[in-house]
Amino acid sequence: MKEFEVSRFANFFLVGIDHQKADVAVREKFSLSEEQSNHIIHQYRKEGGDGIMVLSTCNRTEIYAFADCPRKLIALFCEYTGNSKQEFEPFQNIKQNREAIEHLYRVSSGLESKILGDFEIVGQVKKAYQRSRDLASHNSFLDRLVNIGVQCSKRVKNETELSTGAASVAFAAVLQVKEYLKTNPQPRVLLYGMGKMGRTTCENLVNQTGIQDITLINRTEEKAIRLSDRFGLKHLDLEHLGEGLNNADIVIVATGAQKATVQLKDFTAAKARLILDLSMPRNVASDIYEHADFKVIDVDHLSEVAEESIRNRQSQIPLAEQIIDQKIDEFYEWLETRRVAPTLQAMRSKMDSWKEKELKALQKKFPEMPLEQAEFFASQMLNRITGQFARKLKNGADLNGDLRTIHHIFEL
Repeated sequence: MKEFEVSRFANFFLVGIDHQKADVAVREKFSLSEEQSNHIIHQYRKEGGDGIMVLSTCNRTEIYAFADCPRKLIALFCEYTGNSKQEFEPFQNIKQNREAIEHLYRVSSGLESKILGDFEIVGQVKKAYQRSRDLASHNSFLDRLVNIGVQCSKRVKNETELSTGAASVAFAAVLQVKEYLKTNPQPRVLLYGMGKMGRTTCENLVNQTGIQDITLINRTEEKAIRLSDRFGLKHLDLEHLGEGLNNADIVIVATGAQKATVQLKDFTAAKARLILDLSMPRNVASDIYEHADFKVIDVDHLSEVAEESIRNRQSQIPLAEQIIDQKIDEFYEWLETRRVAPTLQAMRSKMDSWKEKELKALQKKFPEMPLEQAEFFASQMLNRITGQFARKLKNGADLNGDLRTIHHIFEL
């Protein structure tokens, strides 16, 4: 496949960092707000650039743009994140042309997500692209690139099992809740613990289950209040833990204590409950595990479920990569068509002018000739000729040389 070429800038670049090389402390230093992203786009446009998109998420901050070289993009990236080039270099990810396109499509398809197969990222890619459109900083090449990238993501999602199963403990817990919902459609849920695991589980519960009655409780009440306000949930202070436990049908424990924080004596109302213990060490007392009223699932079991899902997802990577390769080839085929189209249009225009002259001459010489039929016949011949040129150009080994030859022959 020929190297990437566009009419104004010679190359397509990716410049950025992601979770592969940079931990969260570094990624925070290089993150970009929406306002900062807009400034980068505006500055690039002001200095003569076009076709730029800025993607900034918790796991990656990346600039995709058309340019002659990446230096300006690196300078903008460092300037607006407030870092030096020396600080950027150990973590930098710089790719060009096909490698940059492949990276964009892998990101859009969940292959570069921190949790393999996480397709939420394609929505963030769409949002980044829409911002470029809103700021008039896109071009036809970026439009096509992103459009094919979104198609690629959809195919990977529909034609592989890259996103099936629970690929994290928090999501494995939510799958257990979904199973419970089959026989208990309106449970009351208590989520105890607002650390990273608890917050992720809460978000998954809200987004994946549709449960209306969720109550949050935490040792530091402010954290429970903030999260409950964010999602429109209820919260309790720690003094009312017993009340929350007794009211709940499902209890999710994600506390970080070194000993059990939920005891059998805390439950005074006898009824069947599902308890998910996401803590390590386990924060649900051992006698609760053994009690007939409770179905308790610990973090080890959920981890095994997640690890099995990850193994299954990893087995789907080759199939996803085949789809990505096909979509990259599709973009390059479109690109070749873009290069050929102006020459074919100019050639057809020249031949149409010849056709008009010849038809006028024929009409003078043979006035009884049906002009409509003659014009139809001439147009059909020209269609065959331009079609043959188009096929040869598409399959030619030396496209630039062929285009020059056509320009020379037809005096275009």
